[in-house]
Amino acid sequence: MNKRLSIITLIIMLVIGGLIAGIYSGPIQKALTPAMTNAMGNNKAPQPPAMQPNKPGANQPGQAKTPNAGGMPNQMNPNQANVLAQDTFQRTNQPFWGQSSDGRKWEGDANTSKVFSITGATGLISHGQGTANAVLGTATDNVDVLANGSINQFGNGVNLGVVLRWTNGQNWYKALIDGQHLSILKRVNGTSTQVRSVGFDAQNDKLYSIRFRAIGAMLFAKVWRSNSPEPNNWQISISDPELKTGQAGLRVVVQPTTVISITSFIVTPANMGNDL
Repeated sequence: MNKRLSIITLIIMLVIGGLIAGIYSGPIQKALTPAMTNAMGNNKAPQPPAMQPNKPGANQPGQAKTPNAGGMPNQMNPNQANVLAQDTFQRTNQPFWGQSSDGRKWEGDANTSKVFSITGATGLISHGQGTANAVLGTATDNVDVLANGSINQFGNGVNLGVVLRWTNGQNWYKALIDGQHLSILKRVNGTSTQVRSVGFDAQNDKLYSIRFRAIGAMLFAKVWRSNSPEPNNWQISISDPELKTGQAGLRVVVQPTTVISITSFIVTPANMGNDL
């Protein structure tokens, strides 16, 4: 008798439990579904926060100014944050080149020879005869130098060159364009030697970018139209161990009717990781 009563009681309890589960299963399922969905994340990767576009002309904190040559695409160097010397020439018209945009004083002939001036936010070297030098920053060994400039008329020995390891007018390396070639020259103790030259046709009144790099005994040079992408490969790469350190800058050869326009100049550190 007791056994039968126990079985009946168990059946009644199961029936009641089933009724209760049926009544509350819907709300319980609704409550659990959002939590499970959130936990699984719908299998989507986390999205980065939306970035606000920079305002035109605004410099971000800690970011170096980018040289811009008359609207040309910016040519960025891997070590842009560690600028050793820079000039954008964005200042009022004046005789000589004065102080660069980063506050350094131009040296060489740039503040003593009347062929140097600032006109229309451009550094001009005009109406001279022979060579002229402009150097900027402190002496160092491994550097990358990028200059953007044009010549109104090539020929008669006129050329535009970027120098590095310059200690004075008698000791320097120079990468230059003369209308027909890209060349590296060196001058050691007053004696000039052509290190290497390759063909390159440059046109009058066109803006060109010259990049010149020294790492240890290795010298690298390339040139391209400033409104075109920078080529990946160096046009000249050669070893020359004679000069170890010095300043960077510009060295040109001009005739009385020559006008050379420089729109930007920047010097940054170079190392073996700089895409040789």
